[in-house]
Amino acid sequence: MQDGFVQLMQTLAPDLLQELALRALVMERIGTMAPVGRRQLAARLGLTEREIRSASTLLRDGGFITLDASGMTLTPRGRDVLPAVQAFTRLLNGLAEMESSLAQKLNIGRVCVVSGDADTDDSVQNEVGRSAAQRVRSLLHNGSTMAVSGGSTMAAVARAMQSPAPMRVMVVPARGGLGRADVTTQANTLAAEIAGRLGGSHRLIHLPDHMDEAAKQEMLRLPDVREVMELIQRADVILHGIGRAEDAARDARLSPAQARRVLADGAVGEAFGSYFDRDGKCLLESSSVGVDLARLTPASRMIAVACGKHKAEAIIAVMKHDRHELLVTDEGAAREMLRVLST
Repeated sequence: MQDGFVQLMQTLAPDLLQELALRALVMERIGTMAPVGRRQLAARLGLTEREIRSASTLLRDGGFITLDASGMTLTPRGRDVLPAVQAFTRLLNGLAEMESSLAQKLNIGRVCVVSGDADTDDSVQNEVGRSAAQRVRSLLHNGSTMAVSGGSTMAAVARAMQSPAPMRVMVVPARGGLGRADVTTQANTLAAEIAGRLGGSHRLIHLPDHMDEAAKQEMLRLPDVREVMELIQRADVILHGIGRAEDAARDARLSPAQARRVLADGAVGEAFGSYFDRDGKCLLESSSVGVDLARLTPASRMIAVACGKHKAEAIIAVMKHDRHELLVTDEGAAREMLRVLST
């Protein structure tokens, strides 16, 4: 019925549908970015200030947004109708159909696609984080254990995580521990933040991010490390990000020889410190202490969160390696994945 209504509008009043779509898009992004100025919003959406001024004036007159010196913000009425506005935008953009097609092609339980492309609009990553946080929260219950990886997208998920009442959950890093990356996006930091926002507990892995095999096995004998490893391997939810192999090889400070070899072998994606080619084959396993995908319990739910068109091939590679319950991504990555998968 909804699809039929949109098709009817496209036939009878394409100009009205275009105007409604613009207002819905502007309102949706104000909800994400508020308070936001017209010029900033125009730049983010690739629209003219005139288009933003026209749409925002009509939204203000309708009582959906306020306009003041700090920028545009949703009113209570605007927040009430925002879910319907988001659903309308998804329908117009064909996101539901996109989700179904990707889930089938990648053999994923469910795919959630957020409007926009994080490569061109920074606010999209926050919206992806918010969407992922809501869905992950619905999978947790008192007594749950969740393992989380690091990265900027995972940081967006952590910022959006919330619970109306404290939850008796345990959150642990999916890998250890003290790498050279920004400490604010490391798995230890994010595990602690998510646990705090949910009112639960956490355990950390205080170990170097990269070790040779002998040192790794020695560390695994330590009681504190062994305890965290046991929690990771029986985690109910494994929440992780995905990186491009080229970016990850540089940021993880692989040796020049390692980086050249793994990229020459065809690595395009990275997750948990391991590198994968387009067919999902693992080309280089992680040298850090952390989740062992081969030893996870059958009940563990794998949740991946990644966005931006440039990550499309990396996401495909990781999805092909392990069965996932849920992938949360954005429109830019989703459209590019469908293009790649159809060639």
